[in-house]
Amino acid sequence: MEIRKQRNDDDGSNAGVVVPSSVSSRWPGRLAAVLGGILAAGLGTALHAHIWYLAGIGVPAGAIGAVLLATCIAVFVAVAARSVPLAALTGVVAYVLVGLTASFSAGGVIAAGVELDGAVPPVGVAGYVWVVGLAVGTVSAVAVSWWALRPPRRR
Repeated sequence: MEIRKQRNDDDGSNAGVVVPSSVSSRWPGRLAAVLGGILAAGLGTALHAHIWYLAGIGVPAGAIGAVLLATCIAVFVAVAARSVPLAALTGVVAYVLVGLTASFSAGGVIAAGVELDGAVPPVGVAGYVWVVGLAVGTVSAVAVSWWALRPPRRR
């Protein structure tokens, strides 16, 4: 559905402008958010188990990178569509997919309940960082998108 509006040009003449209906213009942004969430969940899940060992200590660098990647994807979707709620939708889609992947994988959350010498192994820590970090990254993406899309101040 299209809405035709009249606009006054600088010379005073009226020009017809076709403005898409608000209902149909929302779907590309929502589709981008869903695709962004799928991309973030897939790439983040593939990346999160990479561990860097520095001086014998396992650092979940892959999980940190996965959280940053998912946050950046959510901000990109929201800013490109000029809609802050799409950052939240991207993060929620990613979070649901990560939860489903963890729930229905062969061993469930594989390393979450395992302890080695009384400590959670680095891969288990990476899983926790990925799941909790994705939630924090989604909230951060909403805040950054809100900041980036806020109206400019007038002086």
